[in-house]
Amino acid sequence: MRQDLFYPLTIVMWCLSASAVAEELSFSGQVRGLWSEQAARANSPSNVAEQLLPGLIPTTSSLGVLETELHLSGHGITAIASAQGQLNSTDQARSTDATAWLNELYGTVGDGAWQLSAGRKVVAWDVGYGFRPNDVVQQERRRNLIGNSLVGRSLATLDYFDANLAATLVWLNPERVFNRDERDSKLTDEQAFAARIYYRAGGVDLHGFAKYGAQSGASVGAAVAWVATDALELHASARYLRHSIVKQLAPDIAPLQRSSPWLAQTQTDIAQVLLGATWTTEQQHSFLFEAWWDGTALPAKQWQRWNQRNSDLITSAPKLSQYQRELAYNLVWQSQILADGANLQQENVFARWSWQSAIWQPAIDILWTPQDGGRVITASMGWQGDRWHLDGGIRFFAGLNAAILAQLPSKKTAYVSATWTF
Repeated sequence: MRQDLFYPLTIVMWCLSASAVAEELSFSGQVRGLWSEQAARANSPSNVAEQLLPGLIPTTSSLGVLETELHLSGHGITAIASAQGQLNSTDQARSTDATAWLNELYGTVGDGAWQLSAGRKVVAWDVGYGFRPNDVVQQERRRNLIGNSLVGRSLATLDYFDANLAATLVWLNPERVFNRDERDSKLTDEQAFAARIYYRAGGVDLHGFAKYGAQSGASVGAAVAWVATDALELHASARYLRHSIVKQLAPDIAPLQRSSPWLAQTQTDIAQVLLGATWTTEQQHSFLFEAWWDGTALPAKQWQRWNQRNSDLITSAPKLSQYQRELAYNLVWQSQILADGANLQQENVFARWSWQSAIWQPAIDILWTPQDGGRVITASMGWQGDRWHLDGGIRFFAGLNAAILAQLPSKKTAYVSATWTF
């Protein structure tokens, strides 16, 4: 059974909705234009591979995006759809692309303490800003430059809530019950069951989480957020995984591999922990600090091997001119790990300042990886009108020579965007 065959269930939910006749349709949307420029880092593995074999992985120098997002709700149905056109410029050529997708499409029945939903839906959990260990359903990548609407997961949910208590049970990717072979699926596509319970005790929000996935196995977590004073908020989150599937370099690697050197390995007894605090002044200046440990990220010894292999491949290029193609592909395989997982390093420290005025929203933040001295620094400015929202900013990737963040394909990205809502 294909995944898209699951969405007709939303129509069934629509037909079952007791309030279908009484509700009116609500329609809204937005149009956004975005332009971004990237400065490539010449000595990164992927860019060296492009120099050795031009056209292998062309580096984007500028990107123009025009996107429309439409929201429709009513009669027990919620739908969000997006259409996008892109103009992509590289050092070699320009290309255009157009695509469309469904962010959400789900039906809901129940108008009391119990609600049942099915379809494609965003279910985002946990209390952190820079990292959310217990976001086990949506698995959102945090700290994006532009806050686009998320693309939901295929799921069914059962919700209960009252004045102080809320509970949710999620069946994730239920269509995979018709295809039980999970071995070739991504972790985000695995069939899983997840649960969350929330209780409000005065100024303290308490959260409990659990998940069992066909591939990822069992995990449990907890989170707390406490409004200590009018100015100070404290939060923490933790998750324990019985085992986790991670990619690591093969133990014995030949100088030139014929295939990717990354192997899927199973780690046991993994922990993820986050501690954070927010202080807000009367003038609406907000200071956020968070530190977290991610046991699913690649350990320091693996990154040392990665750095050494990069160095060996790059320094070999002038001596092995007859193997330029093989060297290029090996460097590309080295870069595969950079897009894997929520965090590159296990230890992370994050700080952010922002200010909310009537129309202006400036912000500056830094992500620091103490294990290797890497840094991501972002400065942004937003302007909010009645229907228009303007944004602009720049992000730098820097650090010591051996820092992973200092070896990403891009060393800086600048962007401007304009959004009109209707």
